[in-house]
Amino acid sequence: MRRSASGRALFDDRIHAGRQLANNLREHAEADVVVLSVSRGGAIVGSVIAESLGHSIPHLYYIVRPIPCPSIPRLSLGSVAGDGSVRIDNVVAKSMGIVCDDATHNVQATELMRMVEDMDLQLRAEQESFWQPAPSAQDLEGKTLLVVDDGMEAGDTMREAIMHLRHCYEASRIIVAVPFCMADLRRQLQRHVESVVDIVSPLFVGSIARWYARGVSASVAEQRLLNRLFVDSATTISSFDYD
Repeated sequence: MRRSASGRALFDDRIHAGRQLANNLREHAEADVVVLSVSRGGAIVGSVIAESLGHSIPHLYYIVRPIPCPSIPRLSLGSVAGDGSVRIDNVVAKSMGIVCDDATHNVQATELMRMVEDMDLQLRAEQESFWQPAPSAQDLEGKTLLVVDDGMEAGDTMREAIMHLRHCYEASRIIVAVPFCMADLRRQLQRHVESVVDIVSPLFVGSIARWYARGVSASVAEQRLLNRLFVDSATTISSFDYD
């Protein structure tokens, strides 16, 4: 599937995309499945998937962000999640002269830890805005995790989430579920997870917004669902961010 020759968007909104994606996930509707959304747009898709697959399947929100290297912001030194867990890539950190062990804690490491603390505060606030508490080890370990977003351009958010989950928890399986994912990115992700489930995997995605009829703007139905999922309904975003 792809956009029509007329350029019409493939999905009316993320609710529509979630319903279609749920049809491709029926085989994963097992007792130990947890739907884990990694963005607010993904929370809409994930909520629809969890409800479509069965009311007993939990839907949780799991916000993960990369820790940027102070000197090279595009280089990730690890990740921080909304549950307070932290992953540091010691190989990358040491290559940048950042030593994080207690015996040789240096100035760069102190700066890194300060950055992590600031990120932790921000992510905890976002995590706590969801109507369910942050996932615990009991929620995730030994489970099949359907990690959901509303689409992927570069895939940075999803990659960080996968690496963080692999490092911090012992999930039984991790399955990426997105309405659309560029074919090359799909192949890359398949090396790190048990499966990638999508509706369409084009050679070129372009802007994710082009796949939705309203682009980055939330529809009335999407906004209504966001207001149910997040307690900060008065300030809930009216547009979606993409990685």
